[in-house]
Amino acid sequence: MELDQNQLAQIEQSVSVEQIQLSEKLGAIKATNFIKKLVTVTEIKLISEIKETKQYKGLKLLDGFGKLVTVTTFEDFCQHLGMSREKVDQDILNLSTFGEDFLETSQRIGLGYRDLRKLRKLDDADRAVIINGEAVKAEDRESLIDLIEEMSSKHAKVKETLTQKVIDLEADLVAKDQVLKTKNEKLDKVDHELTKLKSPPEIAKRAESEPQLLAKQALDDMHLATTTMLNATTRFVNEANSILEVTSENMMFHVQELITQNLVSVFQHIAQIASDLSIQVDFEEMVTPVWTLDEPVPPTWATDTDTESEA
Repeated sequence: MELDQNQLAQIEQSVSVEQIQLSEKLGAIKATNFIKKLVTVTEIKLISEIKETKQYKGLKLLDGFGKLVTVTTFEDFCQHLGMSREKVDQDILNLSTFGEDFLETSQRIGLGYRDLRKLRKLDDADRAVIINGEAVKAEDRESLIDLIEEMSSKHAKVKETLTQKVIDLEADLVAKDQVLKTKNEKLDKVDHELTKLKSPPEIAKRAESEPQLLAKQALDDMHLATTTMLNATTRFVNEANSILEVTSENMMFHVQELITQNLVSVFQHIAQIASDLSIQVDFEEMVTPVWTLDEPVPPTWATDTDTESEA
């Protein structure tokens, strides 16, 4: 494509020494791209340098229509080279990750971008084993690809295990947070109840109700004690009857005497308790009430009257 005088004049006016040097680099890169598909390591280094120093900015170039344009982005620069920005960035990343020697070897044996991408994802230690391994030195493509696949599978399993551990830890944290939240809620509730109990209205309310509650509790305790004592008395009677049933006639008197002594001892103990409690109990009246006698005993007032009449 021939340039007219005006276009040449525009280019000459806008071209500096740096522009000329950069154009020479571009010419070297584009010249080899016509006869091969892969960009060499040397070309990648040139492109990486241009990207790093941002020399592409302000570059004056002719587009496909012969129009003079100014390059402002690295993507425009890559398009002028006839390559995509993604492919160029991947080549630069491979160079910085693997180094010149391995990248040149990978190009010679035909290692693809997919294999290089898997190799980049490996840990530094595993990647170093492959790069410095015998397969690379022997340029054994099949062995190298198999080794990359094996290491990638191992890396995927380790990553899956670590991911599961992270999931489990997160689940544990959620569970612990829930338990802690429940405990805090319970503590807050208890604290609220304690604060409420310490409030003046609650204290006054308890002061009014506590005597009644104490009295009711005392009555309940007394009822329980009475029931217990009556049950014990019943067991005593049943036990005495059981003993008498199996006692021979010649021993009957002694057994009855023993039962009587025990019974008297119990009643004496009860009488002492009644006395200590200042309770007036007429055990004789309880055992033999007046109305059971054949001849009723006259009341005290009647006896007093008769005495006075006799006087």
